[in-house]
This record gives sequence, C-alpha cells and structure tokens, in this order.
Amino acid sequence: MSAFRRIVTGIVLSLSVAAFASAAAGDATLDQALAAYRAAQETSSAADRPAAFARAERLFAAATSSGSAGPELWTDLGTAALQAEHLGTAILAYRRALALDPDNHHAIQNLAHARTLLPPSVPRPESGSFFDSFLAWQHSMSSGERRGGAAVAFFIGAAMLGGAIASGSAALRFLSALALVVWAILVGSETLATTERAGVLTAPDTVARAADSRNAPARFAEPLPAGTEVTIAEVRGDWARIVLANGRDAWVAKAAVEPVDPDAVRK
Repeated sequence: MSAFRRIVTGIVLSLSVAAFASAAAGDATLDQALAAYRAAQETSSAADRPAAFARAERLFAAATSSGSAGPELWTDLGTAALQAEHLGTAILAYRRALALDPDNHHAIQNLAHARTLLPPSVPRPESGSFFDSFLAWQHSMSSGERRGGAAVAFFIGAAMLGGAIASGSAALRFLSALALVVWAILVGSETLATTERAGVLTAPDTVARAADSRNAPARFAEPLPAGTEVTIAEVRGDWARIVLANGRDAWVAKAAVEPVDPDAVRK
C-alpha cells in the first residue's frame, strides 16, 4: 500500500470512528433526555415541574446538535420546552419539526396549542393555507437541492424545446414547457428562501424598533413576546428586519430571532 493510500485510509478510518462516537454520544444524550422527561412528569410539586422539564429541554437540545435531528426529536424538544414554560423555544421546535415533516400529527397539534398561549394581540400565521404549505415544501429542500434541481430542469426543458423545434412535436413542446415551469418554481423558491426566511422570536419581551439602531423609536406599543412567528426579511449587522403575519415590519436584535429553515439548523 502506497504512503498516499495509507494516509487516505487513515483519514477515512478516523472520520468513521468520529462519526460513530458522535452518534453514540447523541444516543446517550437522548436517553438522558428521555429519562429526565419521565422524571419531570413524575415530579409532584407544581413549583418544581418547570425546572425539571427545563433540564429535559436542555438535554433534548443537546441531542439535536449532536447528530441528525428528525421531526420526532424536535417535537420532543418542543414538548419539554412548552412544559418548562419556554414558549419561544417550543414554537420554534415545532416549526422545525414541521419543516422536516409537514404532516407530523403531534407537531401540528402541539403547535396549535402553543399558539393559543400567546397574547391575543400577537399576529399568527394562517395554518393550512396554500402559502403555508408552499413554505413547508420549500424548507424541506436544501439550497443545493433547489439549485441542482433547477439546473437539471432547465437543461431538460431546453433540450426538449430544441427537439420540439426540430421535429415539430407537440408532445415535446408540452414536456419542455413543464420542465421550464419546474425550473421557474425552483428558482423562485431559492430566491424567496435567500431573501426571506421563517423565524421565531425566542427572547422574551423583544422591543421591535423602527430602524436598525438601539436609539430608534419602538415600532409597537408593547414588546413582542417569545413565540412570535415572523419572516426574516433582511439581516444587517446585529439587527434583523422581521415581518409579522399581519404584514407589519420592524427591526429587532438578530440574537432575538431564530430561523426555522432546517439548513440553518444544521449549520
């Protein structure tokens, strides 16, 4: 075996061992989280229950960062956070679960319940709308998958269009048009995902301002509570411009809002 092959083999073996160790650590953390959650359920003192569930929440959060987090794990994190009275983290976790699996029954039910705990004045996105479904679909694909799919669709559409022009085939014209529609949808989805991202405020009582400055006047009469669902329209330094579900926009500290996008979760 050449020196080069020995080096490559060593690197691959090291990476495999590291991946196995990471997965094992993630499984151990998840076991601890489940045990902590069961212990919190058995806590008899109502005053002690939020702290007990907060411990389970921290362990579930650690499990999501130690490996590939699926929708069930995000749902478990949301449920622990909800009972720990951390509404922002709970809604964010349910949204992330649904970004990965839009039909997850538990996440849908729990998110609907969590939204009822927000003050009535907080605008809520309309669940079940076509736009809501479209956002769930586009967040289920990574940016690379959207760009790659758009490139393939454009190549197929262009090739079929050339064949249709050469042969006069109506079927090829139809198929080329279909491929180019898919290309346009993917390009539009990538543009929207790049410029606007779904997000959730996780910081309590976030003051929304009229501009990206601490000295700018407050945009609304009351601070926005944790759990407010927004669109992140722009990021500028330490500030993010958000758009509420009713269309009103404001600037908040970037640290106060977390993106829902699974790509952002994995970074």
